[in-house]
Amino acid sequence: MNKRHVSVRAVVLLLAAALAPLVTTSVARAEDPCVDRPATELDRRGDWRCVGLATFTGPGVEPVAPVLSDEEAARLDVTWPAEWELGVAISPDGRLYRQTALAPRAPEETRPVNPTPTDVVPEPRDGEVGTRTIFGPDDRLRRSATTSYPWRVMGSISAPDATASGCSGSLIGPRHLLTAGHCIHQGGGGADKGWFPDRKVGPGQNGIGNYPNGLKNSHWYFSVSGWYDHGNPVFDYAMIVLEDLRSTASLGWLGWRSNGHWGEHWTAGYPNWSFQCADSPSADGQCDNYQYGDSDSTQLVLAKLLKTHVDVQTGQSGSPIYEIDDDGRRVTAVVAYHGGNWATRVTAARSNNFCDWIHAHPSAFADHACE
Repeated sequence: MNKRHVSVRAVVLLLAAALAPLVTTSVARAEDPCVDRPATELDRRGDWRCVGLATFTGPGVEPVAPVLSDEEAARLDVTWPAEWELGVAISPDGRLYRQTALAPRAPEETRPVNPTPTDVVPEPRDGEVGTRTIFGPDDRLRRSATTSYPWRVMGSISAPDATASGCSGSLIGPRHLLTAGHCIHQGGGGADKGWFPDRKVGPGQNGIGNYPNGLKNSHWYFSVSGWYDHGNPVFDYAMIVLEDLRSTASLGWLGWRSNGHWGEHWTAGYPNWSFQCADSPSADGQCDNYQYGDSDSTQLVLAKLLKTHVDVQTGQSGSPIYEIDDDGRRVTAVVAYHGGNWATRVTAARSNNFCDWIHAHPSAFADHACE
């Protein structure tokens, strides 16, 4: 072998030896989603931190409508750690975020609705109230004017590519849908519990596959530690932040309040399509993914739960319990459990969370008082 070949071979070997650690490091280093991906709104804040990737459910897994007895509710009426109201969030690319400090307490007990639209349809009186729970005769009436307010802000929640929904919710901001925690996460810690991916929201859905106000994509999910980590029914609430569209912001939204939970109230949502609804327009009497509503008076108020006899069935989880005053319609609780029926109350801490989540993801097309 001549000297030229030896020198070239030596240089190649030296370069290979020098590059080997870099190649090995590059191959061995796994992606850190909290570092290597573009920063989100929550990354720019000091009170949230990315903790990795979220766990999602597999195809075909859907929310299960839970049951809560009066005895179980009474046992839950105790003081729970304040930290259980800390938020847990999922970014559009599947990163898991945790809130590190509670949102500052705001003095307001009520939050305003959007400026009252001109096309408001008043709530009908739903008759005298006497499961999945129907008390006496089914008093729910179909809300057919779903391109009008407030029925267009009541939304169905469905899996990707589904035409029938499994949960319900209500807009409380220009892109912010309030719902039950179990509609977006199975509840409780453990690797076997996951988030339901890519939920679609149909504001004012009016029958199977009929979306007169469009079908909206989810963008962010928010819930709280009490539901995500512990699966505790008194923390069963959540928000879906939708993609920001002018068509969504123009629908309007409900306000909410953390006081005044006694008295007459209303609800509206989407029972399972295959259930029977007395006011169904279908020949077979099935609910068929139309929107149905009912009214009643409060039966019992606990620290974080409200009992009502409005008629609801599976699929109506996440529907609002709302009251009407001179300033409009305000949500006081979220339908979550059959057997009572029981709804997760809006409290001062939860009001703060709603504002915090809205503030983190405002709309470019409409202002909200929380911003």
